[in-house]
Amino acid sequence: MYSSMPGSLSIISANVRGFQTNIGDLTYRFIIPHSPDIIATVETFLKHDVPATYGKVNSYTRWHRRDRAVGTFGGIAVCFRESLAVQVISVDIPDHLEMMFLKIHGESPILVCVCYRPQWQGREPLTYLQTHLDALLQKHECSHAITVGDLNQYLVARAFDELLTVHGLTNHVDFATRISGSSLDPVISDLSPDIITCSQLGTVGSSDHFAVHTQVIAKVGREENTIRTNWLWNKGKWASMHHKLRRVNWDEILSGDINDQVSNINDVLLTLQRQFIPSQRYKCKAEDQPWFGCQCRTAADPKSRAWRRYKQHPTNHNKQLHKMACKNMHHVQKKAIEQWKNDLQQKLSGRIACDKVWWTCIKQQQGLLQADTIPPLTKPDKTTAITSEEKAQVLATHFASKMSVPDLDLTPPSVPLYTKATLKTISIKVDEVKKILRHLDVNKAMGGDQISPRLLKGCADQLAEPLCRLFNNCLQKKQ
Repeated sequence: MYSSMPGSLSIISANVRGFQTNIGDLTYRFIIPHSPDIIATVETFLKHDVPATYGKVNSYTRWHRRDRAVGTFGGIAVCFRESLAVQVISVDIPDHLEMMFLKIHGESPILVCVCYRPQWQGREPLTYLQTHLDALLQKHECSHAITVGDLNQYLVARAFDELLTVHGLTNHVDFATRISGSSLDPVISDLSPDIITCSQLGTVGSSDHFAVHTQVIAKVGREENTIRTNWLWNKGKWASMHHKLRRVNWDEILSGDINDQVSNINDVLLTLQRQFIPSQRYKCKAEDQPWFGCQCRTAADPKSRAWRRYKQHPTNHNKQLHKMACKNMHHVQKKAIEQWKNDLQQKLSGRIACDKVWWTCIKQQQGLLQADTIPPLTKPDKTTAITSEEKAQVLATHFASKMSVPDLDLTPPSVPLYTKATLKTISIKVDEVKKILRHLDVNKAMGGDQISPRLLKGCADQLAEPLCRLFNNCLQKKQ
């Protein structure tokens, strides 16, 4: 889910003078230490032959690019945190203009423009912004606008000043953004100077431009942390559960309406699962790595608490506690990564290494899985679906409408008969159900009823008879 949380929106913008050359320096010197929400780069020099997944940063989307249409040099590349409620806006602009627009959802939606104005383009990019900015804000229902990038504004100072004056914008960069001492990379917005600050970072690799770090005090949509339950199946008291299941009064459970019978069985199974299978609850964040599970979160939280304690009270005792917590986190993390790699190796070398598993693992390593979250969607009432639940509901409603029958009284088409044989009754046997339960794939996810296939397989002998009765009841009542 997403929620508007008070805090700051952070953007790192930089003229990288070659994305392929300097992406490593940008990542390790600026992105990882500052963890910005949005990363905007210009003069990427990227062309169509560079893969879309090139330079992908963990916990961020793939780079959304606008490569220069003709020639080399130029180009824009933008990525943002997967947990941020933001979408790339399609704007009809001339091919030679190097601009990209984003909408950040929140209490007061913000329109972000990433722009590169080559020296030879004159005032045209600034004139485009001056002419279309209000229309874009209105069309996409944004309250504020921020423009970052390299505008080379000293060459078109008059056009730059007109843009600021007409739209009431402020350039928040009052420091040099280039080694020569010039300031070519502005951050202009209609936000109050009280809530936006810009600072100079170092140069990016071989580029002679400084990266600019912008922070905005704003309530923006972010994905909330979710609480997951890790069931310790190997430590379950299976014998006690089997004994309990054999003593269940199934005649009472399997009475009444079919829906009631299903609900009763679910309640019995979930109750026994909570009673006999130990579990751990842990916080799962959107930016967590695939190997970062329950054990890592359990070790990470004490480490964070120890650090906060040490900052408030920098005693030698608290320093040692933080050091121990860091050492434990390092050990747990190393073990988790090794386990994740071993699991991946087993998937690729074991009997289950079918085409689907193989390509899923390969795409995961290439950054092709979960590369882009579903962007905010427009609801039928023209409002925006931001949370995961709202997006799911919009998609479910849309696809359900495609499968609905407009006229319930419509006569179905006649189907030719190819045989005179008829199937009068269907009867399911206990042994058939037991065989299926014993061969369930325990790696499959739970369904909407939250019943794990591990539970069904582990209690196959005890559940075969009541489930068989339930299935036959469904067939008899045609439900």
